[in-house]
Amino acid sequence: MSSIYDFPDIYEAVLQRPSEGIEAEVSSIRRLLADRGITEGRILELACGTCPHGIRLARQGFSVTGIDRSRQMLDAARQRAALAGVELDLVEGDIVDFSLETAPFDCAIFMFETFPLITEYDDIVRHFRAVRRHLRQRGIYIIDTDAHRHGVGTSCGIWGQKTVPLENGSIEVWHEDFPGDRVRGTNRLVMHCRIRLGTALHETADEWKIRVDSPWNLAVLVKSLPDWSLTGFFSWRDLSKEIAKEAHYFMVVE
Repeated sequence: MSSIYDFPDIYEAVLQRPSEGIEAEVSSIRRLLADRGITEGRILELACGTCPHGIRLARQGFSVTGIDRSRQMLDAARQRAALAGVELDLVEGDIVDFSLETAPFDCAIFMFETFPLITEYDDIVRHFRAVRRHLRQRGIYIIDTDAHRHGVGTSCGIWGQKTVPLENGSIEVWHEDFPGDRVRGTNRLVMHCRIRLGTALHETADEWKIRVDSPWNLAVLVKSLPDWSLTGFFSWRDLSKEIAKEAHYFMVVE
């Protein structure tokens, strides 16, 4: 069965945040960089998708490289960048372990709460090692993290049913929960889409295992990683340290 990542326009209609939210996140990223005296430089966006953050940062003078495993999403990112009048360096690859022939980056970003999809500790270590190889000394890594207030799930259920209208069709969306793995600290979720475009019908199903994190266990995780230190946890809106009511928040490490 197809994946929603095969349909970038559908992905954006179903999953992408409103533009004002992305603008606020980009503003917070710029503030974190400005606090370190960086007003222009090189940014690496991991699991960039259609690169909405990277395009905005490129329009503000940064040189942006994006890496994603979906060719369709990268093709859409190129088209959107061209419409915005900027150039991005886009690479098809695995975000867990990668090697780019490029100058070091001032900052890496991992947006849209995708970081918890890396569920194995060894893969997390490999990921941070790869990011460290590509950052300059004192470069920072900004990770958007899901708050996961409800812990590891114990039951099955269908939720989030909705229909998203399109100019030439519609998307029916629903989510299916399965019992999580308490030992591994992960939940299991399948998102279903039934896409009608004119007379064509497409169905997608994307299964994700999602690591359940908290600021406490993330702080412990960072302490276990060589060559990394935790800067802090911040609201994506304004970099406040009051994150208790946020559905997601930034973790900043360097």
